[in-house]
Amino acid sequence: MKRANGFDPNESFVVGDVVRAFFADLPARGEALVAQWRALVDRYEKQYPELGAEFRARVEGRIAADWKERIPKSVPDKATSTRAASGMALNPLAKDINSFMVGTADLSPSVYMAWPGKVDFQHPDLRPTCGINGSYAGRYIHYGVREHAMCAIANGLAAFNPGTFLPVTSSFFMFYLYAAPAVRMGALQHLQVIHAATHDSIGMGEDGPTHQPIELATLFRAMPNLLYIRPADAEETMGAWTVAVAAQNTPSIISTSRHAVPQLRQTRRDGVAQGAYVLEENPQAQVTIVGVGAELTFALSVAEELKQQNVPARVVSFPCWRLFERQDVKYRRETLRRHEGIPAVVIEPYAPNGWERYADAGICLTRFGHSLPGPAAYKYFGYDVPTLTSKVVKYLEGRREGTYLQGEFVEL
Repeated sequence: MKRANGFDPNESFVVGDVVRAFFADLPARGEALVAQWRALVDRYEKQYPELGAEFRARVEGRIAADWKERIPKSVPDKATSTRAASGMALNPLAKDINSFMVGTADLSPSVYMAWPGKVDFQHPDLRPTCGINGSYAGRYIHYGVREHAMCAIANGLAAFNPGTFLPVTSSFFMFYLYAAPAVRMGALQHLQVIHAATHDSIGMGEDGPTHQPIELATLFRAMPNLLYIRPADAEETMGAWTVAVAAQNTPSIISTSRHAVPQLRQTRRDGVAQGAYVLEENPQAQVTIVGVGAELTFALSVAEELKQQNVPARVVSFPCWRLFERQDVKYRRETLRRHEGIPAVVIEPYAPNGWERYADAGICLTRFGHSLPGPAAYKYFGYDVPTLTSKVVKYLEGRREGTYLQGEFVEL
């Protein structure tokens, strides 16, 4: 081939004079284009100072410096679903900060991501077809029932000059299984996308096993460079959004409940950034009850019932494994206190896989859910305070009797 095209077969990787001459002016042409662009931006900033400043910030990947101040400082004092609390956190951000591009897989009424006055991203002539107003200046995307496409498009938005757009997707948590390859690619490429996943437990109720996630959290907790955050109430939900917006090179899944959960006086939004933190301490504790997400309220109630039975207990909230792993070993030990011989029991109606890193026993699920009203589903699977407390007591008795050994994870 070299001989046929007039090259010396004994030479390799040779750039001929003709080729060099063809490309010789490229550096100068490129520098001229850059100079022209910079001059254009400078003129634009002088003519339109506010828009110019916003444009500069977007190109540099910066969002409004006061974004944290837009996340509500106060939260409801009545039982509220964490999906509703998630909307309370996002809507003020998306309403006023143009970096946010928000969308949902055909579930707008259920995911609480639509802020007042939002403009839908679509061609204005489509109104006769779908009845929705919008324009290509809009920042709310109706993806339809296309979870994988939704998350793949969000990756593209995030990859375009990173930081210019901050994409938010939303759907039921179970449906992120369809989107898992795109979520994984976002994590692999260090793209900041926030996935707002709702209906994240058996407490969602009547839609049944197809919609009730059991194994899915294990997948996303194991996925490298992904923050899977499961907040317990509105206060922790505010903390989850604070973490996710600040995580510039990492996608996040904020996993929230369909059903209303109590607002817990002990929770702290800043605790979410640590991955896990102590809610109730007890120097004489015989057991640590680990609670997660919508079931944290069970952990607190079980600890209170144990105290009534003269079994001192402490409680830890554990919204995010990966954030906890980032803490130093001293903090991790002080949070769990397992090095003192205090066993930890986790309460979460998900697959137990992985909890053996942090707990000695788990009241978890190893089967699919059931089509029942939310409260009835919890009751059916033994997630009521008397049953949960009895399991913890029997586990502690088994530890004393040698039935259960330290270092062996037990499914209760």
